[in-house]
Amino acid sequence: MDKDRKIKLLKDTDLLSFFDESTLSQLVEHCREISLAPSEILFNEDDLENAMYLILEGELDVYKGPKQIAVLGPGQYLGEMSLIESKARSASARAEKQTLLMEINEEHFHTYLASEPQALLSIMRTLSGRVRNDLDTMMKDMRKLSIFTHDIRNFLSTLGLAELTIEDSIELFQGTEPAHKKREGLEDMDKCQEVVETVRTNLMDLLDSSLNHIKKIKTEYVKSKQPILPVIEKTVEGLTTHAQLQDKDVMVNPAGDILEAVFYPLDIQRVLQNLIINAGYVTETGGVVEVGVSKNNGFLQVSVTDKGSGIPEEIQDYLFKDTLTTKKDGNGLGLLSCKGIIEENHQGKLWFETESGKGTTFHFTLPTH
Repeated sequence: MDKDRKIKLLKDTDLLSFFDESTLSQLVEHCREISLAPSEILFNEDDLENAMYLILEGELDVYKGPKQIAVLGPGQYLGEMSLIESKARSASARAEKQTLLMEINEEHFHTYLASEPQALLSIMRTLSGRVRNDLDTMMKDMRKLSIFTHDIRNFLSTLGLAELTIEDSIELFQGTEPAHKKREGLEDMDKCQEVVETVRTNLMDLLDSSLNHIKKIKTEYVKSKQPILPVIEKTVEGLTTHAQLQDKDVMVNPAGDILEAVFYPLDIQRVLQNLIINAGYVTETGGVVEVGVSKNNGFLQVSVTDKGSGIPEEIQDYLFKDTLTTKKDGNGLGLLSCKGIIEENHQGKLWFETESGKGTTFHFTLPTH
């Protein structure tokens, strides 16, 4: 790589951008290049070194133990903390492909730093900004994991009640109840078996998704155009034994036959599950939760309606914020999860309409192409 391109890469690097072009030119002249073959190791975790590396060409994989935590390409750098403090490497790095690096060692760095004292302040600001960003990322990751836990608890609640229903049916068969009662018990057991299988499949998918998030594994997130009604019906079926929907009906009212949208099924099941359970929470015994589907200006619109008392005006503006909940045993993560899935993952919209004493409807839209 020629000198001018190297200087440009250095100038575009936040940690070195405060040096003038003359200083960067000298840095290029004095720093050595390192060429790595595919799979060749640059350094290992716990190695003691005092150099940072700027990637000129190629790609480096960064590992913490057995887990890949980053993939770095041209213009990116690593090992910068060794210029500030003499500590062992916190991760390992190896070449993914043929890779060319510029090594900036502690001696060279300090020499040029001494020539521009103001640069030290800029470096500290850059590094402190990166620490803040890392903390923000950690907090977002923790919030996502909390949301996964919330949705898993919903699945487990449904499984627990299905188990109790099966136990009741077994007692019915062992007792002296009339034949028609035993037939009803058999039907209940069949329904519960279907619920358990549906929930088991969804739970395994959700666990895989959460584990991949923890491991930082990028999985293929495939959205495709498909009918929405089978997903709604599957979700409703899986909630049959949920505590908030006992002795209550869930009615699906589609407006039309061909109702398709572009979506990822597990995500939409999670949204529907949260909205229907929330509606069930405020619906009286014997009441009905309605799920409507219609077309709306090029989008598919799904609406979940309850006949509860409505959402108090004083909390409406905070409904999609962290930890806000109207349930005595809630944590406020369900609606937050729904909003992220619909608006960030599917480029749709999630909103609600509510009227005191009459109930609330949550709507969300999905693109149709």
